[in-house]
Amino acid sequence: MTFTSCRRSRAGCRTVLIGLLAWAIAISPPVAGRAAENSWPMLAHDAARSGGTTAEIRPPFSRKWYRLFSDEGLMAGVQPVVAGGCVLVGTLAGVVYAIDAESGRDRWTFRAGGAVLHSCAADGGLVFFGSADGKIYAVRIADGVLAWTVPTGAAVWNAPAIHAGTVFVGGRDGRLYAIRAADGSLLWTALTGGPLLCSPAVDGAAGRVYVGGEDMHVYALAADDGRQIWRSDKLPGVSMRGYHPVISPDGTVLVTVTPAASLDCIAQVLLDMVKEIFGDFSSWRHTPHENARWRASNFELLKDPNTYGRQLAYLRGRLQDEPGLQTFFVLDAATGKQRFTAPIIYSESMNGTAAPAIVASDGRVIVKYQALLRSRYEHYSPFLNVGYLDTTAGDIAPIMDQSRTYGWHDSLLLVHDEQCQLSVAGRILLNTHQDNVNALDLDTVQGYREPLCRNVHEPQPGEAVAIWSHVLRGEPLPVGKEWLARGTAVYGGGSVIDVPVSVAGDSFYFIPTHEMNAGAAVIAYRMDADGRAHQTVPPLSDPLTDDQWQSVQQRPWDWDSLAMPRLDHVSRALPGAVPGTRQQPLAEEAVQAVAEISDADLDRYIWEAARVRGTGDTSESPLREALSDGVCELIRQAWRPLVFPAGKHPEEAYRFFSDPSETLFTLARAYPHLEAGLQHDVRRFVAVWAAADGPLAGPTGRRTLAPDAGEIRSAYDVPERLLRVRDDFGRSEVAHLYPLWLWARTSGDWSKLERDWPRLRPLADHAPNGIDEDCRNGYVAGLLAYGRIAHRLQDDQAVQHGLMAARRAMRERLAYEFAHPRGGVITRVPVGRSIFGRWRHLTPDVGRLLQVHAAATHRHLMDVYVDYHRPTWWLSWNVELMVRNEASFSFPTMSAEIFNARALILREPQKQLAQYLDLPWCRADLFYLQKLVACLEADNETVWEDVRG
Repeated sequence: MTFTSCRRSRAGCRTVLIGLLAWAIAISPPVAGRAAENSWPMLAHDAARSGGTTAEIRPPFSRKWYRLFSDEGLMAGVQPVVAGGCVLVGTLAGVVYAIDAESGRDRWTFRAGGAVLHSCAADGGLVFFGSADGKIYAVRIADGVLAWTVPTGAAVWNAPAIHAGTVFVGGRDGRLYAIRAADGSLLWTALTGGPLLCSPAVDGAAGRVYVGGEDMHVYALAADDGRQIWRSDKLPGVSMRGYHPVISPDGTVLVTVTPAASLDCIAQVLLDMVKEIFGDFSSWRHTPHENARWRASNFELLKDPNTYGRQLAYLRGRLQDEPGLQTFFVLDAATGKQRFTAPIIYSESMNGTAAPAIVASDGRVIVKYQALLRSRYEHYSPFLNVGYLDTTAGDIAPIMDQSRTYGWHDSLLLVHDEQCQLSVAGRILLNTHQDNVNALDLDTVQGYREPLCRNVHEPQPGEAVAIWSHVLRGEPLPVGKEWLARGTAVYGGGSVIDVPVSVAGDSFYFIPTHEMNAGAAVIAYRMDADGRAHQTVPPLSDPLTDDQWQSVQQRPWDWDSLAMPRLDHVSRALPGAVPGTRQQPLAEEAVQAVAEISDADLDRYIWEAARVRGTGDTSESPLREALSDGVCELIRQAWRPLVFPAGKHPEEAYRFFSDPSETLFTLARAYPHLEAGLQHDVRRFVAVWAAADGPLAGPTGRRTLAPDAGEIRSAYDVPERLLRVRDDFGRSEVAHLYPLWLWARTSGDWSKLERDWPRLRPLADHAPNGIDEDCRNGYVAGLLAYGRIAHRLQDDQAVQHGLMAARRAMRERLAYEFAHPRGGVITRVPVGRSIFGRWRHLTPDVGRLLQVHAAATHRHLMDVYVDYHRPTWWLSWNVELMVRNEASFSFPTMSAEIFNARALILREPQKQLAQYLDLPWCRADLFYLQKLVACLEADNETVWEDVRG
């Protein structure tokens, strides 16, 4: 037995004891079996993404070793790669590890310039991977020495495919890169219509590369020179992120996408199918007597082969009638057209839609699909099945024996509302569930009644803390307890993008995931006649010692997330609350600190407004050019709000940029940085909006824009009829005063405020909005604007009234700061959603208030809650990193909230901010324009001028 540990310092956060834990456990010699392929060299095993290997593994198993990357984290979707006797995996800290496959010890480590966001690939003695620094790397497997790098135009979130000495990598800059593996020479690039978050697949026999873009087209490119052979029709769905095409033996291209619709919408199709064909089925909706009757009736119908065919025909028809429900596509290799409508409907939904197809050793394509069959009748997920897809005709043959009903594990533990992914090892079909691995023999169609291994799904009360007690003692975790709660370790998205196990030789390599699991463990298992990895291990219950509790309080834990449902069991099991968090605010200290601030100190923030002085260089910088282009895009036509896709739960889709004041605020911030001609166009645009029937009509404008007027912002089509859509909450009515004032000040046009002042004047008496919405940043900014407007309009009585209201609001806002130096940055808002509420609706004025009085607090919060726990926060179309239960994507508001805090409170320099700009989330992206303004202003002098003259 061996033990390895090391310390890592991250972003000013103090860590104790471990940044990485490794245990290697000696076991008996492996069970004899067929000659084994001893590698898994890339995502889904090979360049065609078959998901299968000739190596065959059968239970029982023992754990060889495990690694916890608690301080580094693993991005969702990373699959361990096995080559040269090493397990190769990259972390969110940007470190690639070559772990000895037998001992679990490091052979070497290599640090890239940014987070490693996907799987590596290995060939010819080199390992290849992309990084968030925008580079593609090649490193020697023998010693970890850098061989070459190739720059791209954006962070790389893609797993390389290697064929015939060429490395193919998709870039988020929309280009597919073909690189000579031996020396890093760039052979060609091919521009597509959107970021490439789908990893490429190669058909070596046809000499083609296939990749899906975020424009929802699949591209077929010639492998030798990158010329486009075809582009598919635009597919339904919102993203291909995290998936990959699969090449069937006949050359057919199999594609999986994420739908816009929620699970409940798609599940209704299955219930409709059952009603039409069966009448009903046995379920929790009925009494035992009714269930017995329905079971007998259903089984009688299922004896008729036509019943199964009717189900598939029904699903085909519904998908043809409503393409927005399609998630799986079979594309003809010659034309890129759909060969047929596959009768496969949204098979899973924890956070993603499905498992990509796989190809078995006999060349048959295996898919997950839904139909009511005897083999899985009355299961938790009775419709979910596996079958062989005929890529010519579109028929699906069930794999399982239809003469009986399988049990819980021997039916592969297929679960409709949790992610599961398939792989195949010889003739053994594997289903990697979030926290266990199940298997079925394809020849005998017998499943194993116990999983190959187990892990924690959701821990028993106190167990998450007991696991940390083991870790802090430096003791090995029991088999099946390699689990750390998100919030206590770096989280990379968990089961947002699940991956199957990797199989090499007599072993498999597993990353357990769950939306409440940090997903920071890699576990190696080996066949062993005496293995017990399948056995259930009793819950751990060790309490923390006093010393461990002191250690925990110094660790960079996310105390806000740990106070939320499904994670609050961690907080409840601790000996106490941590001072300065929402669980134990420093209320008395806050009152005392606020009392020491005079009215004169606060009045500075009311009367002094920012004026940015340029460097005198009027040349067109890339940032200024990007801002001008973005403003032109915004004002040259009408835009609908951005409709953001639904998750499983909560099932609501959201509209962003629906509050007209957000557009006005953005234009007011951008205005000083635009050339005179464009400023003129912006003034005309705002005048139209402020007209009697415009979005800014009335004292503070409309609450929301019309949802169906204008161009669609997204690259994907939006089937709103399938969605339950709600508007993101915008500014309160008081908060609307700030964009109105800022526009008047920057443009010099005070006419609207002069006209509407009699109706705006009473706003100083309005009650503040909820604290969790934005920590009342918008309310404070609105009251600052109120006083300035009143002074401009020479309303002395309103000035005095506004002064009192603004002082009171600033004191309350600062009291929150002083009471919460270690938490209270993440807040919960409807529906089932969390945001960085403390940094929402920031303005330069509120940012200055917080910078002067609480800069050190915000530096600490940024170090812990962002740079440590969410190091990829700035990526557009990111995995869900907030506590939003079963949802796939982070909202664009998250990166905007964090970016503004860095710019307006922490005053980070332009060079640092610019690395977080990334890509717009959509066309006319208001948050992206605000980020550009912040970058432009970061290195220029800000003068705080008294608006009273």
